Amino acid sequence: MKDLKEKKVFVYYTGGTIGMVPGPGGKLIPGRRGDFTNEIRRHPELYEAEKDGWFVLPEKATDDCPGNIRVLYHIEEVLKPIDSTKMLPQNWSDIAKKILAEDEPKEYDGFIILHGTDTMAYTSSALSFLLHGKIRKPVVLTGAQRTLFEPRSDAVDNMLGSLLIAGCYADYAPLQQVSLFFDNKLFQGNRVTKFDSNSFEAFTSPKFKPLVEMGVDITVNCQCVPVTQCENFLDCFTPFLPLSNSNSDVRLIFLYPGIQEEFVRSALRGAGGVALASFGAGNVPDFDWLKSAMIEAKEREVLFLNCCQVFKGVVEAIYDVSSWLVEAGVVSGHDITIESALTKLIWVLQIPNIPYKLRREILEKSVCGEMTLPEERDEGSLE
Repeated sequence: MKDLKEKKVFVYYTGGTIGMVPGPGGKLIPGRRGDFTNEIRRHPELYEAEKDGWFVLPEKATDDCPGNIRVLYHIEEVLKPIDSTKMLPQNWSDIAKKILAEDEPKEYDGFIILHGTDTMAYTSSALSFLLHGKIRKPVVLTGAQRTLFEPRSDAVDNMLGSLLIAGCYADYAPLQQVSLFFDNKLFQGNRVTKFDSNSFEAFTSPKFKPLVEMGVDITVNCQCVPVTQCENFLDCFTPFLPLSNSNSDVRLIFLYPGIQEEFVRSALRGAGGVALASFGAGNVPDFDWLKSAMIEAKEREVLFLNCCQVFKGVVEAIYDVSSWLVEAGVVSGHDITIESALTKLIWVLQIPNIPYKLRREILEKSVCGEMTLPEERDEGSLE
């Protein structure tokens, strides 16, 4: 008989399709509190027994994981599940604070957050900043395209894969970060985007390799922890920085042919930060009115982060038409996703008592691996 080492995982159900049940008229609605936990008991891939109040993952599920490990897990369901389309910065803070509170007794080796898919990439990005430097354990977000209560649900595989990462790989330093697991792939939490609403392969990381791929074998692609360039700014990250809904004043300007001056000036009015979704390799037209509007906004200390709207694009200063962006104080986001750009801006703007110049400097840095600077591109990047 194998001598098994126990790893304990905290599973936090916040809402989403994974735990919904058919309601009147056949539409999916949130179940009653406890329904999801009870449903887990009906799935032998996820539940073998209970031990001292813990659910026990079947021993065979961990056969091809490193070490002889038994995964135990505890599920907590929120009182009112949140539809992920209603997620706000305050909710990101609440989730982060919950993880930190549960980590305080040091009882858990890893964490799983069950979440709706629509805004999961925003939450995983936000949590990567909120939890940076606060916890060195796997924090895995997952969900499902079909509820656990339906046949053919992808919820079982997504739950199982997440439990293996949060439990069996809890001691592997490169995976001790915020990540997102879906359809047998583990992605870095701030490098992922949802690209398909009608497939089990709902998420991808267009500019960065998956951290782990689960096929016939489990392949771990990441060999090092995410690069951080912010050692000099650690005082900005402690204590925990809560986000509020009222102070997020971040806008997204998605450029398109024919964009109007009135629209841009309206978007810039009252903004604290702007994610600029640019053309091609970070290109922005040099219209006089656009230059004037953005330079005026810079003088009001509006932050600009340039992120490429091309699915696999990277912001690169190679075209003369965009050379004026430096004058407007626009920071290059390199290969950052739009989701990560927006959440980074929200986070940077709510760091208290620091000047505009320092906020820009933090934007220019890779805080927790959310972007790859040209001189630091390595095998993890797809460029």
